[in-house]
Amino acid sequence: MPVQIVPSPNVIVSGSSFVLNPAPSTVLFQDNIRTSANPLLYELISPSLTITVQAVGGCPDPVLPELITSISLVPGQGPSGGTGLGNSIVSLVDIADKPVPNIPEYSMQRGWIEPRMSYGNVASGPVPTLALVGPLRGYYGEKYFYDAEYIYASYYSGSPEFQGSFYDEIAEGIVPDVNRLTAINLISGRKFLELGKIPEDAESITLEMFPPPAIPITLEQLATDTESDVLTEGSDYLASFQPEISSWVKWRPSFIEIMQYNYTLVVTHTCPPFVTSFQGKMLVENNWTPAANRLSYYIDRQKGFLDTPDGNFISLP
Repeated sequence: MPVQIVPSPNVIVSGSSFVLNPAPSTVLFQDNIRTSANPLLYELISPSLTITVQAVGGCPDPVLPELITSISLVPGQGPSGGTGLGNSIVSLVDIADKPVPNIPEYSMQRGWIEPRMSYGNVASGPVPTLALVGPLRGYYGEKYFYDAEYIYASYYSGSPEFQGSFYDEIAEGIVPDVNRLTAINLISGRKFLELGKIPEDAESITLEMFPPPAIPITLEQLATDTESDVLTEGSDYLASFQPEISSWVKWRPSFIEIMQYNYTLVVTHTCPPFVTSFQGKMLVENNWTPAANRLSYYIDRQKGFLDTPDGNFISLP
């Protein structure tokens, strides 16, 4: 191989692959620096992280030595990145009661993007050794930790008992003012359950109790990707339901414990094949502190009994 990555405590190298292992840095929205081996969600990647590439051999060596002209780190896999999976699930917490699989949105071909992370590159005149300082700039957020579940209750006062077909009305795009539960989950969508239809022997409320129809939800609707909303609303979509939340029944954050993010390091150099790629990854651990703060925020905004005009319907947002 005409070029190689120089191993370091922050860049673990194995043949043509590597693992990024950045030193602990500032974790947003909490006071403590991490003590775990892997970066946390909302941890600003240490600016000291550096990937160094060294030329070896030549074409032929030593008559025409190998020299490096640029290094780029890009998300995804493949000879020049941008293909395969942007991330994949490594493990779940022990209390997870069902599998959480990778989803199509993890694919680079589905427009994968982490809104608070950028990727470094460096160009130079031909040199035998080149360092890419700050190959990752920013932090990873909760966007792809998709499996959170939310269930809230809506209790109405002053409205007559609904006489129509509740689920037919929902299928037509309106939600009657009926005492009900609403469940929100990316895979299941937004679904409803009349309070009177809860099984008498139910020990807890689960998504499986909610019948169709469901209103589809996209990853972008649920994603929390701006600093100003991380500890409050989370997403505009979830915040839009505050006027109908009498009380919270379930607030379950993601059960994904460790996520793997994938990279391609692309090196250009002066000898054939002129471009060499290395496949890399970094493991990121969940950080439940922001989710706990959001729960407190929403609990403080529960509405209790809701007053609505008799017989009115609420249009779906």
